[in-house]
Amino acid sequence: MIQQDMTAAMRQDFGKGATHRLRQNGYAPAILYGKKTEPIALAMDSKTLTRELLRLHGHNAVLTLDIQGEKGNKKHHVLIKDIQTDPITDAILHVDFFEIDLDKEITLEVPVNYTGTAKGVDMGGILNILAHTVKVKGMPLAIPDNITVDVTPLELTGHGITCGDLAVPDNVELEEELDRVCVSVVAPSKTIEEEEAEAEEAEAAEAAEAEEGAEEAEVEKEAAASTEE
Repeated sequence: MIQQDMTAAMRQDFGKGATHRLRQNGYAPAILYGKKTEPIALAMDSKTLTRELLRLHGHNAVLTLDIQGEKGNKKHHVLIKDIQTDPITDAILHVDFFEIDLDKEITLEVPVNYTGTAKGVDMGGILNILAHTVKVKGMPLAIPDNITVDVTPLELTGHGITCGDLAVPDNVELEEELDRVCVSVVAPSKTIEEEEAEAEEAEAAEAAEAEEGAEEAEVEKEAAASTEE
């Protein structure tokens, strides 16, 4: 798993006004908590925080927080638990950090990255991804930050790649049903436009048959009338 050092400062002022001033001064509010950790309100440099979070996006990472102003100069090993962003500007509004013990097992969702172009896709199929993450249990630093899967061998409508096929380190445990399908290649389904076009063609064919039947009936009537005369 990726490890990263970060710096934070203890936050003393609270309330909407204090938070607004904090953000205006280029800092983002955050909080640190854990099963055996009392919540600690933090302030972090917004630019540095944004840069590091973008770099870590899509990966699991253990952050080591150095909190300025804290007694004892303790290093906190944390996971990013939640990130709140502005819906318009995407600016970071708040971050939750969860403290962990590096000597105790944890369970995390690990991203699955799919690489290559499946043979079935080259034949007109569609890559059907069913698992974007999988649960993995182990020591924090032993858990991979992601799992890479090569989809090149996948055939059209053939057997998919299951959790049992994933390559995970020997010192971690995959907490998923091994027969759970992660990815497969399926035949393309008809689009709405194609279905509508087929329906229109069927209606046109029925109308043509009905018109032809009416013409035949008219001809038969005319023939019968001529015979009677």
